[in-house]
Amino acid sequence: MAADVPAGPNAAVATAGGDNIYITKNSKGVFVNGWKVNQADIAASNGVIHSIERVLMPPSGNLVEVAQGNSNLTYLVAAVIRASEGGTNVAQILASAGPFTVFAPTNQAFIDAGFATIASIQAADPNTLASILTYHVVAARAFSSDLSDGQLLNTANGGTIKIGLGANATVKGNGNASPANITAFNVMAKNGVVQVIDKVLLP
Repeated sequence: MAADVPAGPNAAVATAGGDNIYITKNSKGVFVNGWKVNQADIAASNGVIHSIERVLMPPSGNLVEVAQGNSNLTYLVAAVIRASEGGTNVAQILASAGPFTVFAPTNQAFIDAGFATIASIQAADPNTLASILTYHVVAARAFSSDLSDGQLLNTANGGTIKIGLGANATVKGNGNASPANITAFNVMAKNGVVQVIDKVLLP
């Protein structure tokens, strides 16, 4: 029953399919993988049903594999591969146990940041890319339900990014003149979650 859910973020619950779901209970309600429970405790003859606002999709792999499966994140994948040729193996980090949250810039976000083609990413300095990419990584599972207006999140490169929850959900890097919009929420991976954004975050 919903009343039995402990208060707090991301309590792991195993599903019949073998993957975990993550239940959060806070002042805004009860959430599963970041999506709100609209109606709780619907009685059935053999259990109980909780209605939620989205279909939950099982994770297709780790964070790298999830990005590889998204045609709107091909520039990000190229950047991860190139960055991993320097002193920081970003691909290895994002494939490790985690959990991590990746704020994942779209292809257009990379183009707008000056990387006109995949080839321009492949020609970029790997250490510079690693610094930028690890600024998009938070060492925690942060669903949309875990975010609050003005919240500062610590990133893997030692910086902070700022969440905004106005008309749109946004995230801003210290070097950005304006924030990035979060355009796709709560994309599950086996070792974390992806929040897709429309701008590259700058440290």
